[in-house]
Amino acid sequence: MSVSSFIRIINNRTFLLCAVIVFLIPFFLFCFWNFPSADDYVIITKSEKYNFLELQSHFYLNWSGRYFATFISTAFSYNGFLYSHYYLHTLLLFLLTILSWLFCLMQINKFLLNERLSLATLIIVSLLLLIYEINIIPEPVTAFYWFSSAITYQVPLILLVLFIGFIAKFHFEPVKKNIHLVIAAVMVVLLNGCNEVITLYALVASTGAVIFWYYKFRKVSSYILVLYGVNFFSACFLLFGPGIIHRASLHAQSSIFSIISIGFIKFIILHWYFLKEPLWWFLLFFICQQLKRTSFASKLLHQLRIIPSAYLFIFYFLSGLLIYIPVLYVANGSIPLRSENIICFLYSIMLLGLVSVLISAKTDEMVANSSRLLRYRYLLLGILIFCTANLKKVTDTLLSGFLYHEIMEDRLAVFRKAKQSKQQEVTFYDYETAIIKKVKEHYPLLDRRILRDIIVKPPPIIYFENEFNLGYIKDVYGVRKVNVLKN
Repeated sequence: MSVSSFIRIINNRTFLLCAVIVFLIPFFLFCFWNFPSADDYVIITKSEKYNFLELQSHFYLNWSGRYFATFISTAFSYNGFLYSHYYLHTLLLFLLTILSWLFCLMQINKFLLNERLSLATLIIVSLLLLIYEINIIPEPVTAFYWFSSAITYQVPLILLVLFIGFIAKFHFEPVKKNIHLVIAAVMVVLLNGCNEVITLYALVASTGAVIFWYYKFRKVSSYILVLYGVNFFSACFLLFGPGIIHRASLHAQSSIFSIISIGFIKFIILHWYFLKEPLWWFLLFFICQQLKRTSFASKLLHQLRIIPSAYLFIFYFLSGLLIYIPVLYVANGSIPLRSENIICFLYSIMLLGLVSVLISAKTDEMVANSSRLLRYRYLLLGILIFCTANLKKVTDTLLSGFLYHEIMEDRLAVFRKAKQSKQQEVTFYDYETAIIKKVKEHYPLLDRRILRDIIVKPPPIIYFENEFNLGYIKDVYGVRKVNVLKN
């Protein structure tokens, strides 16, 4: 069999689906090696002082305006459920992310593409969007595995995708319009209760959408104004919450000029995370070709021609700055990578759409040249999902994740024993020493130099911070001092 014949045989949807499954299996496996850390222990310490409703009030008034994220965190953590089922939240987030994309894509397929795509294709695309997110975001561990962060930053993305789907149903479906509008409004309220970054994004994006609508039709429908009003007031409820103001008061304020400079630099750097991925560039070629093949795309291109391309790019960069600058100003010029995960993903999609639309509107040459390449789209997609900087982190986590979980369980047993015997001091080996001892005693086959250099480090996909050097877990188990032995 020739190479070209073999390529033609494997260049199909089945090959792509198999590649997607192989890619995702380790990430589902990592759920069961995951372990609580840092803020995950806050709720259980606070629940000793407050009941469920009092906890909502306490966090909103004193620490964070993130009312929906606090609600989910409290519900999962109450009575210790989270700590005995720590794998569950990641599995649910993966599943809900896939289902939200599937719901949204089904509406797009129904109302805009005239049912051109099969259900199997939509499922594969939903899975690919999850993989695309995993590959391009700065910090996968805080997007899916660290509970406190995942609830704060991944849940609003799921809600945003569902919101887009319900807006499509509201706009195109003649029945149940009021029900779809109410559901969309609820999605907005919940989305705005998760974190400041997504709230600012929703506020800026919705403002741009309303301006565009008025610019094109010279009027704005009452339904759009209702949704915008719900978005605005729920955003204010979070952004000006007492907890947010209290946290801002704890930081010294930097000059606005330095904040603008930092915001501009960080927004530019953000693009590196997805522009370095070959998958992003392939999707650009693919979308450009598809835009020339659908009637909906032709109508979209015609409508966008009324706005100069320079204005679209100006809005793109201004919107990014309007998100970064307020957050950086409140946080004294710093923003954690976990906050940038969702913005990185959303702006990668925005730039992908913006550039592909502009290219398709200007020239057919690239589309014609890319058609030969896209003939092998299934094969290329199946390969490109593995061409990512995260691949080494995945292989390292496959080698070290199981041992990491065992070491954490051993340490947790030390804390439990201390609580039962009412000891206020615990002692255990540092992580590297504990791993080496564990391998020599129980897994001698892993005691090889080439493997040891990998397994003595915590697994990068699921590890966040140094769990037992923080005060949270000590408060849970009533321990005052932790002694870490080097040898």
